Order: sequence, then structure tokens, then C-alpha cells
Amino acid sequence: MHATTYDFDHQWFQLPPGFPLGDCHALVVDRRDHVFLLQQNGIAGSCAVLEFDREGRFVRGFGQPFTAGAHGMCLAEREGRETLWIVDYELPAIAEYTLSGEELRRLPLPRHPAYAGSTRFKPTDVAVAPDGSVYVADGYGASLIHRYDPQGRYVGAIGWPGDGPGQFSCPHGICIDARGGEPRLLVADRANVRVQVLTLDGEHVQTIIGRGLRYPCTLRVHGDLTLIPDLFGAVLIWDRDYRQLATLGAHPEMRPGEWPKHVAGYPNVPREDRLPGRFIAPHGIARDSRGWIFVGEWIRDGGRLTRLVPRA
Repeated sequence: MHATTYDFDHQWFQLPPGFPLGDCHALVVDRRDHVFLLQQNGIAGSCAVLEFDREGRFVRGFGQPFTAGAHGMCLAEREGRETLWIVDYELPAIAEYTLSGEELRRLPLPRHPAYAGSTRFKPTDVAVAPDGSVYVADGYGASLIHRYDPQGRYVGAIGWPGDGPGQFSCPHGICIDARGGEPRLLVADRANVRVQVLTLDGEHVQTIIGRGLRYPCTLRVHGDLTLIPDLFGAVLIWDRDYRQLATLGAHPEMRPGEWPKHVAGYPNVPREDRLPGRFIAPHGIARDSRGWIFVGEWIRDGGRLTRLVPRA
């Protein structure tokens, strides 16, 4: 049985005194149960990547080039060691780093007719397949997903703008689901308020609507769980077959596909309205070996990080 109820802890992450935490965009957990946060505060020279140990203590920060546009991040493996992939929509950039902050490489920007006019490439998420192929979601630009081979050479684009099968309207987040016999590419097709399942070659397999979706930011798979941070005030837990198990911290005033203008200040709601146990704008998510789930929220005035501990 999977836990469907969790205790909320908004104080677990221990930041250095006076650290200017900004929008919390993406989270990953490495083999040591260290949590890496990708945050964006717009302060030149500050760190976009923050590392915390398995007790929540701050370890180090790096990634200064990405302070303005840091957005998506994933873990991968390179020659037996874990690496971080980061995408920045302002530069724009697709970069691979060691866990200690050394830049290993940057991929070339995609060449596609969609960028011949005024549309810019503005990547929002990144995922790496078991064979080392890299997938990059251009959620804020042309609503395409770009594919690179393991050597970093550009292969081509998947999908096009629209609301049909294999079409996207802000493919904001992506991940690889390698739990079955054939790996799949999961796409948080945010503005269409749905999730799409594709083959790694880009063929449409399944479209998922409902199941608690409001405005999904991305997806992450951990064991038998599929985790979704939903920008409209909720965290969703699905099983490996994408059936809904739980909705956590649901904000009662937000509805699917409808920008919550009626929520004062959203997403930067007044601090007195940031109630414990209620989410405002979940954007990134990860899970460690203990079953703890970590959530980062898109709140510009100070950000918010949450640890969710499953109840026995």
C-alpha cells in the first residue's frame, strides 16, 4: 500500500542566514539523498543551484550563470557518476554539470523553422533517456520538444502547437518513465491541462485528462509513484499506471485551467495567507529513498520549500 496522507514541514530546509531565496523551480535527489534545488531570484552573482544534505543542511551553491532564467533540471549518469542537467530560458542554455558545480558541456541550440521569426527558444525542462539521449521541452517558446543524441548532436523536434494528440500548448515539463518494458516520454502539456504519453521517438501513446489535474508543471517517477506538482495549488500522486491515488495540500480556491486571479496576489500571496498544509504554486518535486517528498513553489517573495513525510 502507498501512503496517501503526509505531514507537511515547511521549515526543514536550512538556508544560510539572509539567503535571498527566490522562485523555486526544480528539485532532484541524488543517490546520497542530497536535495538539489534550482531557484531563480534575479540577483546577479547569486547561486541558481542549492545543495542540501539528507538532514536539510545547506552544503553549497553554484550555477551563477542561470540566476535569471533557471527553470528545469534533471539527474542523469555519465561514466558511472551522477550529473545535473539544467535548462535556462533567458540565456537560453542547455547545460550539464557535475554535482559539485563543474560545467561539463552545453548543447547547441535547436535549429528549427519555428525560430525563423520572432519566436525564441525558451526551454523549461529537460529529461535524459536510458541510452543518454536528451529531451528538452520548449514550453515558453514554440511549444516543441527537442531531441539530442547521447553525443549532444541535435536530432530533431517532436510535436507542434495545438490541442490534438502529439500537439502541445506549453509543454512545460517532461520526464522519462523507464518502469515498463519500453521507456516512455511523459509530457505535462500545461495549457491544455493534460498529460501526454509518447514513445521516445515521439509517437503518441496516450492522453490523460482529469485525475486531479489543474495546471500541471511537470512529472517525476519514483518507484511505483508518479508525482505531479500542479501550479494551481496542489500536488498529485498517481500510481505507475497513472491512476490518481491522492491530492495533497489542495488550495480550495483554484480550479483547473483557470488562472486564479481571485486569489489575492497569486502566486505571491501575502505571507499571512501562506497557510501550513496548503499549497499555492507547486512547481518542482522530488522524492528520496525514505519516501519523503520535497516540493518547491513558484513564489517570488521568498519562495517556499516543503518536506512531505508519509504517515505510517
